Amino acid sequence: MSSKKKKPAPSRSSPAPKKRTAKSSKKKAAKSPARAAVPRPDEMDADVLEFITAIDEYKRERQRPFPSWSEILGILKELGYDRSGR
Repeated sequence: MSSKKKKPAPSRSSPAPKKRTAKSSKKKAAKSPARAAVPRPDEMDADVLEFITAIDEYKRERQRPFPSWSEILGILKELGYDRSGR
């Protein structure tokens, strides 16, 4: 019987995860789109504020957090919207 030495099996462990550096996080921050500043109520047009108030009131009265587009059209019509050019 001959004695052969077994070779050690190659390591199958995955490589170490890459460490994040300050540079990589800065690159990601630079790629994200800038958000527009939301105007305060005293900076909004009266029409916009009236529409937002009407939508909020509708949602609160009917306990509907997300009204359908048909419901929004109905709210607009209640506010006096009429499509011209027909």
